[in-house]
Amino acid sequence: MEGGGSGEAAPELTGLGADPRIAPGGDRPGRDSPRATTAALVDGLAGVLADNLLGVYLHGSLALGCFNPRRSDIDLLAVTRQPMSPAQRRAVAAFLLASSGRPYPIEISILAREHLHPWRYPTPFDFHYSEDWRDQTAAALADGSWQRWTASERGDPDLAAHITVLRARGVRLLGPPIAEVFPAVPRADFVDALRLDVLDPRFGLAGLAEHPVYSLLNACRTLAYLRAGAILSKAEGGAWALAALPAEHRPAIEAALAAYAQGDTEEERALLTSELAAAAAYLHEELAQKIGAAGAP
Repeated sequence: MEGGGSGEAAPELTGLGADPRIAPGGDRPGRDSPRATTAALVDGLAGVLADNLLGVYLHGSLALGCFNPRRSDIDLLAVTRQPMSPAQRRAVAAFLLASSGRPYPIEISILAREHLHPWRYPTPFDFHYSEDWRDQTAAALADGSWQRWTASERGDPDLAAHITVLRARGVRLLGPPIAEVFPAVPRADFVDALRLDVLDPRFGLAGLAEHPVYSLLNACRTLAYLRAGAILSKAEGGAWALAALPAEHRPAIEAALAAYAQGDTEEERALLTSELAAAAAYLHEELAQKIGAAGAP
């Protein structure tokens, strides 16, 4: 296992289940541990893609140390030597449908090496899966429309953010070192991906009513990058904001951090207070100014 972009190729996963970066309570015994689940995912992808699989890499909460089994996904990027064949895409889809949510949801993007070199933004990709795509993916396998799946040349702006986090703090699970596979993302592309994320109508600050904890803490970590250049998890972003934001916003951030650690999404609506709205308004104004300044010629 390797953090960041240096070192020799890792022949196997080692120690992820006991990794101190996993949040307290984030591990489960035996085959349901995050380490065992992640290892099984890597093994399954290797079985489906065989020699075409170049590497599998971990980013997101499990890599950043705030994995919570009640709310977190296992976030992966996989890279192939060549674009997948239709049969490989179908096999990958079937494997992910069978694996995601047992016990942890999976979010994964699969890219061919040619999608990364030369760098393009938004970045093209071969295949994407998350639980948001479960019904559509299952329907495609059932009705045969999977045969028309092709790589997305339109690209995904989120990949600029995922790759930036991966290069800074990700974990190599299989394959060459991170920095050998993933190019450095231009800052302008990363900032634009952050802009789209914090303005996302579902999970950005506009989606505060539906996802108050995610929206607020994600805005905190985004502001931490724009002010200080720090690549942080949502939990770390909230902790940073406790010290960096005006004191009147600390109660709302503390409440969001407590809810995030607890992981009970059903109780999040109770956080929709005037204090939370005020903290979100402050963050929105600060982010708008910083993103505008970052995008200025």
